[in-house]
Amino acid sequence: MIYYIFKAQIFTIFLSMAHLTAITFPEKINDYVGGQEGDFKIYELNKGKSLVLESKRKGFSRNFITFLKKGKFHFNVTYNETLSNKDVEIKEAKSCSYLSLLKETKVYQLFECPKSLLFVNKTHQAVKVNELIVKEKSYISKGPPVSLDEKLIYLNGRAL
Repeated sequence: MIYYIFKAQIFTIFLSMAHLTAITFPEKINDYVGGQEGDFKIYELNKGKSLVLESKRKGFSRNFITFLKKGKFHFNVTYNETLSNKDVEIKEAKSCSYLSLLKETKVYQLFECPKSLLFVNKTHQAVKVNELIVKEKSYISKGPPVSLDEKLIYLNGRAL
């Protein structure tokens, strides 16, 4: 699955005991940090452009940062057998004006672009979209699961 990520946003990678998870970045990884010993094992592959994570136990949720030559990506590594990722390719997200409506509720509108999503808050109060506080509207990363105030609203390329 391709994840289009805005570098300023935090996304989540879900791990499983049943399989390895490969994360491929747009360029060589210079360094990485995160997790705790015993949570998962990390393998570097693909000439330094990919990390393969192998879950070692259940029930963890840790911050993780990868450092590339042209920036860094912040994400959470979480154990979840149901939502687990297998292959994730990270690409840079871009905002655009070619929007199509994915879902509309009393609380929000979710629009899709080729390389991002646009979240429009219809309430008069700030809401939490993944780790981002949105007052009116914001472009968000496309591909990773999207939660609104801890409730999943977008998964595997579809609005829920």
